[in-house]
Amino acid sequence: MPDWLIATGLIGAVLFGLLSAYFPPLNAEIYALAAPVIFPDAWVVHVCAMTGGLVVGKVTHFIAAEKGAEVYARRRAAKEARDAQERRRARGPVGERLSRWSRAMIDVLDRPRLGPLVMLASSGIGFPPLAVVTVAAGVKQVNTLLFFAVTTIGCLARFLATAWLVTRGMSLGH
Repeated sequence: MPDWLIATGLIGAVLFGLLSAYFPPLNAEIYALAAPVIFPDAWVVHVCAMTGGLVVGKVTHFIAAEKGAEVYARRRAAKEARDAQERRRARGPVGERLSRWSRAMIDVLDRPRLGPLVMLASSGIGFPPLAVVTVAAGVKQVNTLLFFAVTTIGCLARFLATAWLVTRGMSLGH
């Protein structure tokens, strides 16, 4: 594969990751699934580049949340008061239990031992959702470097594992 195509692909990977941080339908897992097929010899580098773009985008959300924490807290309190009753009716018992677990995990983000574990779970398995954890971590003023490091590790592990599974599936087909 020509070097210019690989370089262009890497720029595209970073941009895809960055855009997926802002536009959820551009799901990063889609890129992780497609990278081994499109770039069979360089999928690891492409997944790493896409993850870098995604995490940079998430850090911008984190910083925006950190700066707007006071406004967010007022809006959140008002919205939660209005929506609490509606949520209970719409979710059912399983959805309500998942919601409680998610809220409990977010409440510990600023704790030195539990917070990084929640961020790792969020970025590594997607629960609680990374978008929610990103904003909550910013509001709780979690250390930016810690957020960046833990989120990068979790996302990178998830996307590399996803892409690796695709390569295993492709090798079984041959």
